[in-house]
Amino acid sequence: MKQHNNPSPQESHSSVQQKAQNILHYLQCLALNLSTISSKPQLDATIKEFQCLHHKDFESALYLDTEDLALYNALLLQITQGLRDKIFEVLMQGHICAVEYLNLYMLFAATPHLKADERFEVFIQMAQNALFGEGASDVENAMLLELLILSKILSYPHEMLQKVLKEYIGLISLLDINLPSSLAHSQFIVERFEALGVSMELFLESVRFTLQEEYYFALTPMRRRSVLNWQLHCFWNVSHFFNHPSWLTLYALWKHLFYTLLDKSYELQYLDEAMYLQFFMYHMCGNNYHHQAQWRVFCDEIDRVGASYYEKFAKTQGIYHRFESSPSRKAKKRIGILRDRLVANSPYKVEYSLLKNLLHDEEFSQEYEVRIYTMKLLEKSDDDPVVIKYYQDLGVSIVDVVSHLNLQGFYNSHLQKALAIKEAIHKDCIDILISPNNGYGISDFILASRSAKVQIYYSHGNFVYDIPQIDARITHICQNKLKLTCEGYEFLGVPVKMDDRFYNPPVPLEFIKTHRAKFPDEMKIVGTIGRLTKLDSLEYWQCVVKIMQAYPQSIYLACGNGNVRTIEEKITQCFEDSQQAYIFLKRIYFAGYVDSAIYGHLIDVWLDSFPLEQGESRIEYTAKGGIDLVMSKESQDEREKRIASWLEQWYHNDQTTKQEFYSLVTQEQLSLVAFSLEDYVSKAINLLRLSPDDLSRLKHIRARIKSIFDQYRSELGVNAFKQILKDFDNVDKE
Repeated sequence: MKQHNNPSPQESHSSVQQKAQNILHYLQCLALNLSTISSKPQLDATIKEFQCLHHKDFESALYLDTEDLALYNALLLQITQGLRDKIFEVLMQGHICAVEYLNLYMLFAATPHLKADERFEVFIQMAQNALFGEGASDVENAMLLELLILSKILSYPHEMLQKVLKEYIGLISLLDINLPSSLAHSQFIVERFEALGVSMELFLESVRFTLQEEYYFALTPMRRRSVLNWQLHCFWNVSHFFNHPSWLTLYALWKHLFYTLLDKSYELQYLDEAMYLQFFMYHMCGNNYHHQAQWRVFCDEIDRVGASYYEKFAKTQGIYHRFESSPSRKAKKRIGILRDRLVANSPYKVEYSLLKNLLHDEEFSQEYEVRIYTMKLLEKSDDDPVVIKYYQDLGVSIVDVVSHLNLQGFYNSHLQKALAIKEAIHKDCIDILISPNNGYGISDFILASRSAKVQIYYSHGNFVYDIPQIDARITHICQNKLKLTCEGYEFLGVPVKMDDRFYNPPVPLEFIKTHRAKFPDEMKIVGTIGRLTKLDSLEYWQCVVKIMQAYPQSIYLACGNGNVRTIEEKITQCFEDSQQAYIFLKRIYFAGYVDSAIYGHLIDVWLDSFPLEQGESRIEYTAKGGIDLVMSKESQDEREKRIASWLEQWYHNDQTTKQEFYSLVTQEQLSLVAFSLEDYVSKAINLLRLSPDDLSRLKHIRARIKSIFDQYRSELGVNAFKQILKDFDNVDKE
């Protein structure tokens, strides 16, 4: 289990001293080895050894004593000069030095008194003159770029090397990312940029230049798309860049390019680029957004602006409001659902469960059929054949009219996808179109161009998405209310009873034991499963620190993708003493993406995050019998009144069941629902200290609540959805 921790002052001194001696010894061996190199394969083997080095190894030299430091600096000069000589010789012989040679940046950047070497100027000039020249393929451009950057690393003095790296970032971003030669560079960047010491700020400086309007629009359309592709599919995945909040500093530049493309959208190429850029911004920004206010700005500045152009384009092309519903052509009314791609994520689990409940309802299944239209956004991931089969087994048709466009890889046309899907919706005579999307250019285009008589937005958490041609808003995040107001918008509630196979699939006990063995046996595990961005809360970690300090026999398991460093920094802010922070961080385990079917059995107490709470992952955890503590957004009085109110409207005639449910929920909140920060800390500590008998009783209460609640929610959700459809049907008849 990989753990990311900051070293303590005491421990770091001794360990860094050892690193310093190790790097000194390595340089001594390397100096001896260089004198024996007589062929290109031998040189290649030496360069490969740099894959094991980290920039911190060289930084540790500061801990050497005066005599060793002098030797260290002398060795650096000897080795860098020796490498210059060896590589100049192989270049003169016409050999190619692959991308791995760029690891030398780390060595040369660590040699402060290195002077320029003008011998490599001939290669620099040759590469610069030919790079991206007329008739040059991107395979050739990749080799020329390797020659250019390597020659500059070898030639330039120490103080200019960061400039070379910024140039590399800018130029590599112009290559066709689909090519195998680009894949080699992408792997190098993802695997080695952190080790080379490439900072987020240096990367951003390079990207900001690339995104300047004058430079960006001087590029060809393919190069412009490449700039975005490299950001999304390569640089985003560098460990210390991943989901870093500093990505948002590029938003203003992206937005300006988006507006410029829209202003040129009378030409289809620019409209297509704008639609892709909207998707790109949605992904890059959305993964860093924490609040509805951020999504509201995105909707105002991106979604609505784009939708106005898409609507205008559709009207100009005669495809606006183009749909038909011929009773003679079909026996049932048709519901279309527009999906970004079909994978086993949380929206899929909710959607599948709702459709299963609906299609098992005789009245619904006799009157309606369901078709899902996939956008196949391979930029996110491919469709999962298993998920497709699950839908088909329900009787849901999967409509794919865009696979052929994905043959272009990451250069596929989002405009062509939107037009193809819109045409399929038209031909299929879709009566009601449901979109659970809130910012993709493709889905916004289809809605803004009015593709069905009734168009419904289904929110999975974004309550401020609002573009023209949305007739209704629905959500399962409704606390069993059939009508609710969220962020100023009216929503219709559709409670969903989740399918049991998602939440508690059978898992062999030995699998669970194997994974549990990765963690200290004597410790209780607290934690969460979900995107790490939801843990980016100082007040949450202040509570967790207090809880775990009060219960020393506990560790925290943070499961999910995200920027680990950001969370570590947040935890460190809870301490005045860095040594205490270091000790505490040893109890935090960042597991990355995990199989929730297994890891849901490992967490003893789920400490739900706030103010951004976990969603379906928490419900999935509790379905396995887990104990969770949540922070209520209501006061205790408000919560009790709300529960009492919807119990009065319950269809169930058994008054005893209603009374039992209210009693159980009231008991539950005494232990599992917090109404303040102090309450959260206190209840968490109490949960960790529960005796086995008390824990068993609490789990029994939860199981009984779930049983009653599932029955209620299943029928309520089906009836609510049918009523929504009937209401629109009645309006249509008037």
